[in-house]
Amino acid sequence: MHALRLALTLLAVCLLLAASASASEAVPVAVGVYRPEYPDNLSSLDEYERGAGRPIQLVHWYALWGGWKAAFNPAELESVRQRGSTPMITWEPWSGTRNDATWNLRSAILSGASDVYIHQWARGMAAYGGPVLLRFAQEMHDQTYPWAVGINGNTPSDYVAAWRYVHAIFDEERASNVQWVWNPNTMPGAPREHYQGIYRALYPGDDAVDWFGLDIYNGGVDLPSWGGSRSFADALGAPYEALQDVAPKPIVLAEVGSAEDGGKKATWIDTAFTDLEMGRFPAVRALVWFDVDKEERWGLHSSDATLASWTAALRSTSLQ
Repeated sequence: MHALRLALTLLAVCLLLAASASASEAVPVAVGVYRPEYPDNLSSLDEYERGAGRPIQLVHWYALWGGWKAAFNPAELESVRQRGSTPMITWEPWSGTRNDATWNLRSAILSGASDVYIHQWARGMAAYGGPVLLRFAQEMHDQTYPWAVGINGNTPSDYVAAWRYVHAIFDEERASNVQWVWNPNTMPGAPREHYQGIYRALYPGDDAVDWFGLDIYNGGVDLPSWGGSRSFADALGAPYEALQDVAPKPIVLAEVGSAEDGGKKATWIDTAFTDLEMGRFPAVRALVWFDVDKEERWGLHSSDATLASWTAALRSTSLQ
């Protein structure tokens, strides 16, 4: 029960403070981690929590409707809750197969073809009862995901309709413990005005979204298409401002990473947390590190200096 109270308090405080904070106020920021072995093996959290002297608040993993973690498993959520953390699940409506021309939002969701599956998850979430952040069908533009706009005939109205369709099933099953995370893509170098039109067209509405999500990366020297070497504030600035134009929702930075090569990663982490502590981006209520080497060495063990900067950031008194 103590872990559940902590998790509920986290979400309540984040939502309330995000609505009231001004740009000059320092407010708590929940910190989380994604690793590919989560939630099966959570042992890597021990090191981070020892260094921080506190629990990691968000534990993030991915679940594919037709692949990895497809079946709802309450034991996975319970194992996270028992640590005093809140589960955050990126729920992807596909099997993980790229270029599947047979899949689109109309055929896979709006047709009712996935209703049984969606209801199973919604009932499972309701029975679990604890708070869960559900990041559904993320990065729905400028991507090749089969739910993305422009892929297999998907339109912005299809995306909005599909989101609301799935959300309505969760309402029907009384899964009110689920916090919905709407996570559009970022486009390095694009101005605020470019983001605004895209975000507004894809927004499912205030009644169907609890959190905004953004993915913030410093690409370093090897990933110029990801924006190359850039500060946290430069990467976040334009999409953050565009989201503020859409609605006053709290923001979770659902994927955060910095390249080691040419990215000045340790300094980048220091600066990112300083920006948040100083209230430069007051709507940001949570940050989840993408702790895996994939396109780049995003992992927190890429250097001793990087790990030291991360540990020092977690010990900050204004972070939660």
